[in-house]
Amino acid sequence: MAREYGELLAEHEKDYREFYDRVALSLPEKEENAALPTDERLQRIISGGTDEGLAKLLFDYGRYLLIGCSRPGDLPATLQGIWNKDFMAPWDSKYTININTEMNYWPAEVCALPECHTALFDLIGRMREHGRSIARRMYGCRGLMAHHNTDLYGDCAPQDNWIPATIWTMGAAWLCTHLWMHYSYTQDLEFLKWAYPVMAEAALFFVDFLEEKDGYLVTNPSLSPENVYILPSGEQGCCCMGATMDLEILRELFTGCKKAAEILGDAVDEAEIPDVSDMRKLQKEINAALEKLPPIRIDSTGRVMEWMEEYEEAEPGHRHVSQLYGLYPSDQISMDKTPELAAAAAETLRVRLANGGGHTGWSRAWIINFYAKLWDGEKAWENICQMLAKSTYANLFDRHPPFQIDGNFGVTAAIAQMLVQSREHKIILLPALPKAWDHGEVNGLRLVGNASIALAWKDGRLLQCRVTADQAYKGEIVYGSVRRTVKLKAGETIVLDERLQEIEE
Repeated sequence: MAREYGELLAEHEKDYREFYDRVALSLPEKEENAALPTDERLQRIISGGTDEGLAKLLFDYGRYLLIGCSRPGDLPATLQGIWNKDFMAPWDSKYTININTEMNYWPAEVCALPECHTALFDLIGRMREHGRSIARRMYGCRGLMAHHNTDLYGDCAPQDNWIPATIWTMGAAWLCTHLWMHYSYTQDLEFLKWAYPVMAEAALFFVDFLEEKDGYLVTNPSLSPENVYILPSGEQGCCCMGATMDLEILRELFTGCKKAAEILGDAVDEAEIPDVSDMRKLQKEINAALEKLPPIRIDSTGRVMEWMEEYEEAEPGHRHVSQLYGLYPSDQISMDKTPELAAAAAETLRVRLANGGGHTGWSRAWIINFYAKLWDGEKAWENICQMLAKSTYANLFDRHPPFQIDGNFGVTAAIAQMLVQSREHKIILLPALPKAWDHGEVNGLRLVGNASIALAWKDGRLLQCRVTADQAYKGEIVYGSVRRTVKLKAGETIVLDERLQEIEE
């Protein structure tokens, strides 16, 4: 039966706005810039001009794209989202899971789009049987694993014939950190009951796979995604033991399993994994492995080590900055908890960029997130401008080149991180606010712990903060040197001024 255009449009707008209107961002914007078409605005940036309003447009565009290409019951966003024009698409328009697919979903929770995340969880579910088969047949291990690429069927076998990417065992582990991310924001216990066995099964693979080296447990074989090093002989290599990123991902996964088991309590016994008769015993093994992972180390040049050995880099400006996974999306490196590692991360970025790093759109987006986590708003804004000038098409699609959607989602997440960062029991306000964004406001961003936040600022200073808890919430709010502990009941809102003193709204 034919339907009227107006009826279809109204139905579409109602559905779309249910998601889009959850978050609103306002940044400085000149009227003359707002009146220009997008390609002319970009040309101004390319010519050395400024346009703060384009950051808001990028932020909103990323949310628009995720709403449009990843819904419950759909396939997850591919390398091109759903906007692929080619019969033979670049990289087959599949799921590259050594950064790109994960980046697609970085804004999902913080930007109040958790439903969009579920398409990825469905794919992880489809990968389980394949991942078990590959773990057993290739590595003689229990559990599940995946390499650096998968497809809509959940294939977990090695793909391509390029060793710097192909023989990488961390794909399933990284994806499973998104399960814990979703729980951290939503506090959905029913989801955690489903997610925990998947996380634990991914961890089980490494309980069997890890080898002891110098008193630590490390991956072997290992590599740092798509990068190579130079041996003293002058030969290039990629395979190693215990690349830093592997161990950072495992620390994130194992810690998530440990916390999930503590939260679920007796429900852990109900979890079922092939080849495991005692889930509590498995969790003890995961906890023991967690304690034996090596620490993140700093090399003789003051940078975070990428490999277990201090090798010479073949490409000092490489697009992957894998050793900084612990800075973002993880929180193992932070300004307040690990200042020495944070300084080493900053030096790592300085050298990468000095040697041409950030030359792909998604890599630049990751770098913006790094600077947000280093509380360096000026560097974050500088790299947003670089991304607009060098890695953005006229329609705002991210340019790898060619088009790849991950950078769009990565920069959306980064802009959110510049305005507020949250972790368990802690909220950091305006941690990376650049001078160019001297006034503005944001409403509806989500916080770890199932709460939402609204912020307003003027002249670069906080005016007001409003936190609403969807369930009981206790945590510390930090703004500069000012700290305040809040305890909220479900449905309760607190409004604070620039001194974090409670005020009437």
